[in-house]
Amino acid sequence: MSRPPVTETKDQRRLGFPFRSGRISLDFVATVAKRDMNDREMITDGESLQTWLWVSGLPAAKDPIDESAVERARVLREAINRLTRARVDETRPVPTDVEILNEAAQRGVPFPKLDYDGLSVHPSAPVPVDQVLAIVARDAVELFSGKYHDRIRRCLGHDCSLYFVDRSRQGVRRWCSMAACGEKASSATYRKRHSGPA
Repeated sequence: MSRPPVTETKDQRRLGFPFRSGRISLDFVATVAKRDMNDREMITDGESLQTWLWVSGLPAAKDPIDESAVERARVLREAINRLTRARVDETRPVPTDVEILNEAAQRGVPFPKLDYDGLSVHPSAPVPVDQVLAIVARDAVELFSGKYHDRIRRCLGHDCSLYFVDRSRQGVRRWCSMAACGEKASSATYRKRHSGPA
């Protein structure tokens, strides 16, 4: 597969995929757009999964990625989604989701190699997709058990369904991105305050 160009807009979207959560595992959850609204699936086939891996900066998976591998990726993603929701809602996680995550995380992962210039990283050769997804799973394990486990938030943008990690000093961040949802909310509040009588 030839690599598509990586593009970034103001809200850091790359080829239509949002990357505003601050963690790769939550960015993976965001490959279902508008969750609980119209649930638009963005990982529709092996090529779209390969594209997401590329724009996210993860190692390449061996082509082709078949439908069974895509389904395993979705199963992992939805387990991470439910575990994230449980964390945000302060409810007990479902043991099956924990098992799915742990099983995915224990697979071998590709390792970066330092180039001979001593400064740059030589990308690993393509590996089976499950090994790449193990990086995502391990990120989720670290997130749920690490120092930011109580800083996972759901964006308060009215048409946004993204989760993000709040690294603000006071821990009061409300939006996945000020440039995306924050400015929309500020503009809507301004218009409401300054609108004349009907």
